[in-house]
Amino acid sequence: MLPGTVTQAELDGQPVVLIGTVPTGYTVVLCPKGWATLQRWKLTTLRVARGVLYAAGKGRAGGFAAARFLLGSSGNCTVRHRNGNPFDIRLENIVAISFGLLRQAKIEAARGRGYTNPDVSWTDKAGNAHRHSGNPIKDPSAHQRIAETLRDPDSLRRNLKGLF
Repeated sequence: MLPGTVTQAELDGQPVVLIGTVPTGYTVVLCPKGWATLQRWKLTTLRVARGVLYAAGKGRAGGFAAARFLLGSSGNCTVRHRNGNPFDIRLENIVAISFGLLRQAKIEAARGRGYTNPDVSWTDKAGNAHRHSGNPIKDPSAHQRIAETLRDPDSLRRNLKGLF
């Protein structure tokens, strides 16, 4: 697609906006609501730099990370794409995952399966005994919560349809 070109289209029965990035011409897929948000902030130029998609505009030459801007997320999370395509920034395709949840998943992976949080006892220098009871492991685990967050929203709706 030519750089800077904006086209209305339909993808999977949903209206989308296709935009050519500057200078490469890669095609970016946006939902109409996301495109309206970028237009409201005058961020109508999309470009790829250092492997990240940026939304820039007049007076904002550096731009903002487009997916993070659309989610309105702070700097304490990472943005992931449910379908794995970094050029598909429809609101239903992008999700913010906190660094704390990612850190907890890393800790759980290091501990391995079957880990139980043990009670800890110790004696200080004065001879006083102390005891700390281990908190129960969270259920669902961090890995399960991340997987549920990244799950395709349509399949999630289909799975829940019979329950409600």
